[in-house]
Amino acid sequence: MSQTRPMLEARHLKRYFQISKKDVLQAVDDVSFEIYEGETLGLVGESGCGKSTVGNVVMRLLPPTAGKLFYRGKDVFSLNEREGKELRTRMQIIFQDPYSSLNPRKTVFSILSEAYRIHGITDKKEIQRRVHGVCEMVEIPQNLLDHYPHELDGGMRQVVGIARALSLSADFIVCDEPVSSLDVSVQARIVNLLTDIQKQKRLSYLFISHDLSVVRHISNRIAVMYLGRIVETAEADVIFKNTMHPYSIALLSAVPQIVLDERVHRILLKGDVSSPVNPPPGCRFAPRCWMAEERCFAESPPLVEVEPGHQAACFYASAARKRSAQAKKRSL
Repeated sequence: MSQTRPMLEARHLKRYFQISKKDVLQAVDDVSFEIYEGETLGLVGESGCGKSTVGNVVMRLLPPTAGKLFYRGKDVFSLNEREGKELRTRMQIIFQDPYSSLNPRKTVFSILSEAYRIHGITDKKEIQRRVHGVCEMVEIPQNLLDHYPHELDGGMRQVVGIARALSLSADFIVCDEPVSSLDVSVQARIVNLLTDIQKQKRLSYLFISHDLSVVRHISNRIAVMYLGRIVETAEADVIFKNTMHPYSIALLSAVPQIVLDERVHRILLKGDVSSPVNPPPGCRFAPRCWMAEERCFAESPPLVEVEPGHQAACFYASAARKRSAQAKKRSL
């Protein structure tokens, strides 16, 4: 991106869960990233890698164990109650399950008007005007405002969730797997809606998903996460064309190919997934990595820039890139 100062900057975020006197689950361990105005950062990885926990920590739904978070230069974790309430008008979240995130006892109008009442807008005509305005933006028919969530289909429920996130003056939104529970045709409509709104209002997204095809379509940059740590970041096209981390290579090899003469050799990972509970030293991907050396089991590779704008946490990133290029030329 062309900006020199990010809208949102996370520095060494950690979120640990004490599950017993001796055992600590390291759900998020030393995660850093930045997001610029009008940009989408896609956060991808297997289920259980800590993606949603990152989003919840960013939104202060979970307190951090350590680390810093800055929104337009403000230290988010040090804000008082009044400042935090004001910040919530600028930072919002779209949840994964559009049904459980909506109050089943309230109509669509009540759900969308709640944010205005919480933030001090009491004039009924003004609330009605604003609700109708946000409904027009996301194309919610006016006749659905008196309906309850269970009367809507999954796609429309998620549109209501998007409208709720846009009710105030938010310019940064965490999209926590917003299309994973929807049909493919509905997914496309929701992703296109998010893209159109982003262009209109110059929004910034942290888009969390395990679906690489969706992430590639909507993201400017992509961060790949494995067992609580980011292992690779780059521009979206670069991640797909010049992959450097062995885990990213294996992840991308599983993406279905439409063009038959460009089939990619599928890399099947062997070995056990390391436990995030009291993890041993070394690279967390080493037990499953076909390139792992003795050093990988003793030292944890830092996330470093291996070429301009491209970071990878691997001692052998250059060799992995050659393997990636070879895999893309090899047929099944």
